[in-house]
Amino acid sequence: MKNFIEQLKKALKDYLDPYLDEPVYIDVERLQPGFHYNEELAKAICQSICMIVVYSPKYERHSYCLREFRAMEIIEEKRTQLLGNRADSSRGMIIPIIFRGEIEDLPPKITERIHCCDFSNFTLERTDISSNPEFINDIEEIAKSIYQHFEIFRKSNIDFFSECNSFSLPSENEILHWRENSKKSICFPGREP
Repeated sequence: MKNFIEQLKKALKDYLDPYLDEPVYIDVERLQPGFHYNEELAKAICQSICMIVVYSPKYERHSYCLREFRAMEIIEEKRTQLLGNRADSSRGMIIPIIFRGEIEDLPPKITERIHCCDFSNFTLERTDISSNPEFINDIEEIAKSIYQHFEIFRKSNIDFFSECNSFSLPSENEILHWRENSKKSICFPGREP
């Protein structure tokens, strides 16, 4: 998955570089020792135009993933409210990319998003995303969506980012698990959760 995320980041950067000065952010730093990831990650999510969720079946079993997702839902709700009739209801600020998983078994939190993209047939045998031409149009559409949000924000003259230094991730108690029994960890038989 790390290889896929790096390829996705590069492809999005290539599409967005002519339009945006802001970098494509990936939260890889949060797992490094001593990093105060809750605060920095909350700030980074708040300062983001959109959030791309790379979904695999284990995504929804990790509370920090659900906390990130819920944080962006909160931000999306606030921004949509601030924009009022200027909000573009045809473009969501959370863009799920299905990396792995059976389509018929995906949670509604993923499939009901406006820009849900199915990359489950993506193969890492090829050297990069451009070697998987069936996904180029999806990446271009994702980049266009991000840029459209940027333009709406810019033209609105609303400061969407003024509260980012005080924004925090929802606590584990504030998130809802996406499926019944998902709170329980799944392990191999004979191992303790």
